[in-house]
Amino acid sequence: MNSTIKICVVDDCVDETTVLCEGLKLFGYDAVAVHSGQDALRFVSKEEVHLILLDVGLPDIDGYEVCKRLKSDPASRDIPIIFVTARGSSGDVAHGYDLGAVDYVAKPYNIPIIIIHVDAALRTRQSATDMVAGPFMLTDTIYTDRLTGLRNRRFLYERLQEETEKAHRYQYPVSCLMLEMEEPLQKEASPAPLVFEDILVEVALAMRNTSRAFDILARYDDMQFAAVLPHTQLKDAVSYANKIKREVADALLDESWVEGAADLSFGIVTCNNGKRPLTADEMIGEAMRNLLRAKGSAPDRISARTLAATA
Repeated sequence: MNSTIKICVVDDCVDETTVLCEGLKLFGYDAVAVHSGQDALRFVSKEEVHLILLDVGLPDIDGYEVCKRLKSDPASRDIPIIFVTARGSSGDVAHGYDLGAVDYVAKPYNIPIIIIHVDAALRTRQSATDMVAGPFMLTDTIYTDRLTGLRNRRFLYERLQEETEKAHRYQYPVSCLMLEMEEPLQKEASPAPLVFEDILVEVALAMRNTSRAFDILARYDDMQFAAVLPHTQLKDAVSYANKIKREVADALLDESWVEGAADLSFGIVTCNNGKRPLTADEMIGEAMRNLLRAKGSAPDRISARTLAATA
């Protein structure tokens, strides 16, 4: 039941928070309103909160400072925060993401849109004690890869489409990365059979360890993974790929039955805002083409480029 999910709405406008909380309750969530930054910090310290809808313009300390303090506290840093505010410039959006917010929704409140973003944030919540990266409502298995705990292809396409549209609206970059792993050789003297699933889990762990809370990670196919990286330029997406390579290589060094390293190839595309938002199909298609180039002769098995919609 959604009623087990407690959402804290932080906004100094009593009328707006009342409307929003009523809307959330209609969808089965337990919504509680507070009207200042200090009240929000006190409430979160005393109650089990699963998500925060946070206004930027508060009467005491602003929402950015509230977010910063919550993310610096181990007890509250894993709570997803969605900024809901009238401020919609690219700088405001980028600042919110940099502080650790998972999403950003502009006022005035549109209840159906808020519900979509709340649902997405809860599904992608990272667990501090379990490898499973959502959904928060564990009954929602249609979006989860059971082996790795990452999201699946269906979820990837839905969220990538949302991210490309937001990136176009607020004029910030978003990158999509496709990763494919080739099965490593097993040492002849190893008595244990090669358990390929264990290596897939290592790749998933490496991606989680390298990613931010608002990145979208998915297992795309048997040996392919994907990541959607909001607010990430092409050069930073390439750095992200190299970090994953190092993380997987370090993990496999401890596996006595593996001969050499697992070969990882990366295809990366960054949305360069054009005349319209790129579609998820366009982003995935270009990332896949780059992945094929990477498997061929690209340096370090990484092929990356920017892409813009021209018509």
